[in-house]
Amino acid sequence: MLARLKERQKEIILGALLVAIAFVVWQNLGGGPGGPGGTAPAGGGPRIDLPGITKMMPQVDWAALSAPRPFYDPSGRNIFQFGVIPPPPPPKLTPQEEAAIEAARLRAEEERKRQEELLRKQQEETAAQVKAQQEILANQPPPPPPKPQPPPINYKFIGYVGPSENKIAVLHDGTDLIFVRQGEKLGGQFKILEIGYESIKFGYTDSRFKGETTTLPMSSSY
Repeated sequence: MLARLKERQKEIILGALLVAIAFVVWQNLGGGPGGPGGTAPAGGGPRIDLPGITKMMPQVDWAALSAPRPFYDPSGRNIFQFGVIPPPPPPKLTPQEEAAIEAARLRAEEERKRQEELLRKQQEETAAQVKAQQEILANQPPPPPPKPQPPPINYKFIGYVGPSENKIAVLHDGTDLIFVRQGEKLGGQFKILEIGYESIKFGYTDSRFKGETTTLPMSSSY
């Protein structure tokens, strides 16, 4: 399509050139001021001013006009139709470039194998460490049973009555009021160790909890 446009441009230039030549000839032969209606030039018949014609002519590439026309390929690219320009073929590599690419590929392959081998060794070392820890744990004696906890005290200390040197503690078990003195046992599990002004200290009758005590503060409600 581009070749056809170039040919059309050449034809237009040639046509304009012919029109210019015809106009100059017409002026010199009688259509201009020197023709039958004007004053004839001295020295005989009309002459054509070739230098003037040359000056009026545009700069034309005559070699290009006489060059052979290129062959039009109907299956080629059409500027009036949308399409994707196919990518150019990749440049052909030189032997040196091909050798460099192959060397880079071999180095990458060696590095990949090295990384795989390193990962395999790390996994083997981790597995060996885990196995050794499991064997150590398996050979250790079982841990001792947990220490027994003393029974909970489900009483509330309401206060006390009597003289300070011989107090009687007033407790509440959720249903009834209970009166106990220091040194008495309570509920078969507890022993009153000390009755204070705002708290009471319990001990335990079970030998497993010998020496352990629990102190309850005075409760304002029951």
